[in-house]
Amino acid sequence: MHLIDRYEMSVPGHMKLIDARSALNHLQRLVQATDGKPESEQLIDLLTTVVEALHEAADDVMPVNDHDVFMRQACEWNYIALSPREREVLHEIRCCNNDGKEDIYRMISETLDLKPMPMPEPQ
Repeated sequence: MHLIDRYEMSVPGHMKLIDARSALNHLQRLVQATDGKPESEQLIDLLTTVVEALHEAADDVMPVNDHDVFMRQACEWNYIALSPREREVLHEIRCCNNDGKEDIYRMISETLDLKPMPMPEPQ
């Protein structure tokens, strides 16, 4: 079974989560401030806000692992991500002739141009 090692959330999804927490805090203060039962309309309004914000935040959360990140990045760069065996076979085929080797070097150059390289630290 594949294990999920982390989750990603966009900034708008994170803001919805903060909205849900704020609405929940407001609801808690309202319940604590009332001596008896709070009005049902107030509770419904506040609970609706909390539930909507939580649903929107939950819809925005994506489970990811390193392979998923690699696949998304490959798609963004218009590459096709291959299985390890497919990569191995394709590499062997391309290495058989000079045109294939030139293709490999060209793809490496394009990838290096697209991928931001870390700056060396000054010594």
